[in-house]
Amino acid sequence: MYKYSHGGNAVFERGNKDIIDLSASINPLGMPESVASAIIRDIPNISRYPDNFSASLREKTAAFEGVNPDWIFFGNGASDIIFRMPRAIGATKVMVCAPTFADYQRSAQSYGAEICYYNMSKDSGFSLDSSFLKAVQIERPRLVYLCNPNNPTGKLTERELIEDLLDFCERIGTWVVVDECFMDFTGQASMYTCKALLDEYSNLVVLKAFTKVFALPGIRLGYALCSNQYLSERLYFHGADWAVSNPAQAAGLAALDNANSFIKQTVDYVAAERNVLERELTNLGYKVFASSANFILFQNPFPFNLGERLNSAGIRIRSCGNFRGLDDTYYRIAVSTKENNFKLLTAVKEASE
Repeated sequence: MYKYSHGGNAVFERGNKDIIDLSASINPLGMPESVASAIIRDIPNISRYPDNFSASLREKTAAFEGVNPDWIFFGNGASDIIFRMPRAIGATKVMVCAPTFADYQRSAQSYGAEICYYNMSKDSGFSLDSSFLKAVQIERPRLVYLCNPNNPTGKLTERELIEDLLDFCERIGTWVVVDECFMDFTGQASMYTCKALLDEYSNLVVLKAFTKVFALPGIRLGYALCSNQYLSERLYFHGADWAVSNPAQAAGLAALDNANSFIKQTVDYVAAERNVLERELTNLGYKVFASSANFILFQNPFPFNLGERLNSAGIRIRSCGNFRGLDDTYYRIAVSTKENNFKLLTAVKEASE
């Protein structure tokens, strides 16, 4: 039976527009002002079909990412591409880390693929090391999903480890999908992104999205970077045409205007607020796992349900009990505005007394 397993729907569940929803990790600065204007201007185009190949958006995104526009495939959010992948490559066996984003597993299940897991350890702070590569060498999957920085832990994986993974996977015909949807929040993208490896490894797919950093989850706009044109053709085939609406394409084009400046402002804001949240939660007795993203994973050591107490206070946080490898004592919170972060910490303090 299908069950919604993500955050971000508190207002629909409670019908309360005043609830502070920290269960989805969206840029606290909100979308760039130019995006709303672009969407409004594009309303007349709703009466026509969108460009199935998002040509203008691919050209502008290619300039932003520094890649060949032919290497870009746009979909209805990154999750759309995640669900196309197993079908596109005929993945009979898929490997994922745990804990990580649930859609990797569900996309494999929807295709009927076997799933194997690499369980990350709490003792290591849920970091990946060379033992992950050894597990891949043993399992020999057709497809490997890797989230960098990982959701829900916020941990970054060293590019050297990913290069070793790509070397081995290339030899055995395995595809590697590196989900970098939260990479632009880290302030370390140039050190950790795999974009520079695309030309060398035809089995590498890098996922990005406008959802998080440009605060556009309702638009649904994500893309894959891959130098292998065979994969691009297969991604188009294994999904509906017109996946990216006209308003979504207009929003993406507008979001890329002054994108580097907007991302720099975002990184500085998120880093400062994340440090405050990590410090204060630690001082209140919670086990906090250091994050490089715009969210924080922490564990409640006290004998009460923190999520329920915060719900009563009008604040929704993400329970991580449905992440493989975690339980109901783990929570993920979005780094939000200063005001919301203050309200959260105040409510957590009251709940902990």
